[in-house]
Amino acid sequence: MFAALLILLVLICASPIAPLVDGNIVIGMEATTMAVATALVARKAASEETQPLLGLFRLVLVVGAIPALWMIIQLLPLGYIGLANPIWETTGQALAHAIAGSIGVDIGAGLLGLIQYAAVLAILLVTMAVTRNQSRADRVLFALMIATTVICLSVVEPLSGLKLFTSPHEDAVRNVGILGVLLAVTAVIRAFERWQLSRGFSKSKLIFSIAFGTASIAACGSALAIRWTGNVEFSLAFALTILLAIVVVRRLEIDIWGLAAIAASVLVISASIVWIQYGRLANDPITAYAEDTTSVEVTRRILADTPWFGCGAGCFSILADIYRLPSEPTRVQTAATAAAKIAIELGPPVLWTILAAVLFATAVLLRGALKRGRDSFYPSLGAACLTALLLRGFADANIFAQAVSIIAAATIGLALAQSSGRTSR
Repeated sequence: MFAALLILLVLICASPIAPLVDGNIVIGMEATTMAVATALVARKAASEETQPLLGLFRLVLVVGAIPALWMIIQLLPLGYIGLANPIWETTGQALAHAIAGSIGVDIGAGLLGLIQYAAVLAILLVTMAVTRNQSRADRVLFALMIATTVICLSVVEPLSGLKLFTSPHEDAVRNVGILGVLLAVTAVIRAFERWQLSRGFSKSKLIFSIAFGTASIAACGSALAIRWTGNVEFSLAFALTILLAIVVVRRLEIDIWGLAAIAASVLVISASIVWIQYGRLANDPITAYAEDTTSVEVTRRILADTPWFGCGAGCFSILADIYRLPSEPTRVQTAATAAAKIAIELGPPVLWTILAAVLFATAVLLRGALKRGRDSFYPSLGAACLTALLLRGFADANIFAQAVSIIAAATIGLALAQSSGRTSR
């Protein structure tokens, strides 16, 4: 298990350099390393560590396999049964011979998207397997903090003058910054709880942990301040509310009725804020809250022509060139939002299936946080991260950036591993 943990830690700490390397190379290295780590986990995992998580592990694997299976189906030549994108018929007419097309418009991009998705799913599953142990979970937490802090420092003065990242990757810093703040706050909560509950946790360790967490919050917060938007504010505030509410509930030992009252209040207040600020946009939730308005119109035109089975993973950039009007000189690289990208490439039914799965996973993590005693902050962190990513998915498409996906998958895997404890209090 140590070798798999080491591979995971190296991948996390190397994530800040992902924007500096060709994307295909990063995906290949990520997939290769996680294939090795997965094999090590399967060979070396002790039954006493994995047995408590076996049911949850199987559930995550089955649910996570659904998008992968659909991506594979999109690559198959299904034109014989009428499940092919109309673009293949046009191509066949141009070449003067019939083509048994597939759902996917670009087979190469679809295969690459499948590999990237499989690698991210492997990160989540490997993290679940190796972070059942408390000390290994702490190491992963601090590795994630280091990675997010380094990424955010790269866009803060004076390091921003080095121009290490291109504009699309700079936009991804918003998502990394939100995750970084949540990770750092969790580290501070962890330090206080360990200091109170463990005699071996000295005051010097407490001071170091708080100082490190505070510095990380300052770095990530500064990066967010540079790229502050209303959606960033709402996503971060909502996620922090979830994280801190669990701490308050556990500290005050609030019973089930008090918890229900708090949950109802938070939902009513949140719904009111969303309706006041965004209610007028509710008719078009997939693109209405997009922060990059330059790609909204192209995205909407593609969405209007998208069949229920999608157009194939990774195909958006090709479709954008086809749907872009001559009066729109800017070349669109990605969809206006992650939700729009999923709906176009995998189909609207898959989008709402993923949305339901995320909400279910958030509920599982919140339940785990309330049932656990020590280390309940880990599942709370996972629930907060899922909520933030869900909200950000309707604002931009940069949650699919390699650095963001690596950090997010490892964070959620850590939370799921720690959502089942040996004690209830």
